[in-house]
Amino acid sequence: MIILRDLARRLPEWDASVKLALALAVALLILLAALGFGGPLEIQLPARIGAFGLLVTLQFLFLWANRREVSPYHQAQTYFVAGDYQAARSALEGIPESSLVSVDALVLLGNCYRHLSLFEQSGAALGRALQIKPYHHLALFSRGKLNLVLGDYASAADMIQKALAAGAPDIVRFELGQAYFYGGDYKEATRQLKSVLADKLDDPPLTLLSHYYLYQIGESEMPGEEMTRAGIGHWREEANKYESTPYGESMSRIVAELDNLLAGDQPGVAGADAGRSQ
Repeated sequence: MIILRDLARRLPEWDASVKLALALAVALLILLAALGFGGPLEIQLPARIGAFGLLVTLQFLFLWANRREVSPYHQAQTYFVAGDYQAARSALEGIPESSLVSVDALVLLGNCYRHLSLFEQSGAALGRALQIKPYHHLALFSRGKLNLVLGDYASAADMIQKALAAGAPDIVRFELGQAYFYGGDYKEATRQLKSVLADKLDDPPLTLLSHYYLYQIGESEMPGEEMTRAGIGHWREEANKYESTPYGESMSRIVAELDNLLAGDQPGVAGADAGRSQ
């Protein structure tokens, strides 16, 4: 019954040619089964063998009919994870907003634009996503991340708080901690960053920068050489990617200070000054 119910649900989605092939195959199967059990003795065995072969063919027909082509959205996800934001953007821009994945696609497109430093387009895509689903936690977080990059720290914190309330995972508290740090609310920054570290995430870049911010606030020691080497590469990429933004400028100063640490120089207070001057 479950198989028949599933067939009835999926059948309207099948191609016309597949439906015709199914009808012919079922008719032939019925004929072969009738001959195999009620026909002349000399053709019963060949008819049964033919019916068995046809059942195997029907299985392949079902698999083909239920195939799912890789959608532009899923292609874009693959490109995005691989860091090819331009290819992901190209795959997404052709998806109509009326499609069933429009909100998720718009959010992914907005994040592609942000990674490509197309900030106005990023804001527009995320704004459309939030118009469709105001409490979409990934859209809220992505808008908050964009605001953080652009230096609008109060708005960034507000959007990320809303994302958490809408169900975003606790890992976004790191970005919330950054927003509070650069906005000058060191008490909340400390609370959020310590919450991230308490989860003992296996994420060297987040661990490094959480300790660095807490060091600047006076709540931790300066990150050591091993921790710095493990995580600095990501933040160097972030500094280069967002070099034209307030966030990128601050990140460049932090990376320079951490590079000095690796070179054996004494750590300064550039990061703290960067956080307090934004």
